[in-house]
Amino acid sequence: MKLIDITKNNWEKIVCLTTNKENMPTLCEEYVASNAFSIVQAKYEETWITKAIEHDGEIIGFTMYGYCEEQKFYELCRIMIDKKYQGHGFGTKAIKMVLEEMKNIKNCKEVFLSTDSENMRGKHIYEKIGFINTGKKIDDEELYYYKF
Repeated sequence: MKLIDITKNNWEKIVCLTTNKENMPTLCEEYVASNAFSIVQAKYEETWITKAIEHDGEIIGFTMYGYCEEQKFYELCRIMIDKKYQGHGFGTKAIKMVLEEMKNIKNCKEVFLSTDSENMRGKHIYEKIGFINTGKKIDDEELYYYKF
């Protein structure tokens, strides 16, 4: 499994990935903004890095991470694994790969992420990796942090 750049050859596959039960990509995926929205956001908010998640030659997910100017911290802003690839440990592996990349960003000593309080599967994964719930909320989502 690896993180790969988004290119003119793969962007359509990335925006068609979905977490929704209906298997149709929407602007508001289950617990995460759409990949299309995120790619556009990163184009105009240039502190974000976007990558596709690839496994055995297939694009299975998407991530967006970097410096959140609004909150003034480094953030794993988006992480998603397509519905048909969930439940195989890919999300855990992808988060660990992103953290390895973020560890190499100058001045990045800790990483924040936020999630819907109903995202029990996600919260379990984050805590297993070592994220700690701060007890605070941002945009009605629980805020977690990971310290290097």
